[in-house]
Amino acid sequence: MLETKNTRIAAEKLSISQPAVSKSLSRLRDYFGDELFTRVYAGLEPTPRALELGENIPSLLLELDGAVSGQQSFEPKEYDGRITVAMNGFIVNWLGSALSERIIREAPKAQLNIVNWQSNTLDKILTGDIQCAVNYSPLETSKQFVQKVIGGDDFVGLVRNSHPLAGKVMTMEDANTSKFVSLVVPGWNESVAMVARYFEGKGMKPNIQVRSTYLHMLLDLLKAHDLILPCSNNLAVALQNEFSPVYFPMTTPAELKDVIAISSHNKRRHPVQLWVNNMVSDTFRILTEKSR
Repeated sequence: MLETKNTRIAAEKLSISQPAVSKSLSRLRDYFGDELFTRVYAGLEPTPRALELGENIPSLLLELDGAVSGQQSFEPKEYDGRITVAMNGFIVNWLGSALSERIIREAPKAQLNIVNWQSNTLDKILTGDIQCAVNYSPLETSKQFVQKVIGGDDFVGLVRNSHPLAGKVMTMEDANTSKFVSLVVPGWNESVAMVARYFEGKGMKPNIQVRSTYLHMLLDLLKAHDLILPCSNNLAVALQNEFSPVYFPMTTPAELKDVIAISSHNKRRHPVQLWVNNMVSDTFRILTEKSR
């Protein structure tokens, strides 16, 4: 109820009826001697007492989860539940396929979802809708999340093989006269293109002609025009048979060097959570070692 502030949505997430949620809420009100939630125009608003109780819930759930998971065993081949992993668009296009192959091979009965990083991804991790998310570090989160560095990356430009800068180090003069396209990752770079942030310290405003959430569309544009797509070096390696890299004149910003896996602190000891996290980090390691 603290997350949804709505008895109907809470009931759906708990897979019980709305009257059952209302009845449980009534019992809690009697037990704590407090309304806990008051009705407002937008739904239900938690009282100060409810918020106080909510602050203690994560630690209590952690203790309970630790007690339960310590008695559980996990057999991937028998697991028939849902697994959802969210990834930054620069990462999913080279990591997603290999990760999917490993998971469906080792857990063939699981229902796997590989989804894009969105503005509500962190919220979905807390509700359990997403088990693990992969993005660049540092990422500002609360203590409700665990962040683990799983590897490194660099940013380069991606161009067609016939581009004048293919395989070269770009100068600032080159950057001033070049035309760029940009991959948009919701909740990460949708307001400011990464290439603009990259060059702003040098007082240069890059000519970004197209921004899109669709990588394949941008790649089609690269094949037809002398455009530059700033992207993950790991993605450039994966596409090296079709495209060439261009190296930027400055070093990769610190916020794009480390790749992290993010998961719920409360579920960090759960066997399914541990297995998914290991699948993500191991697949990342294997792919990056192959590309060296």
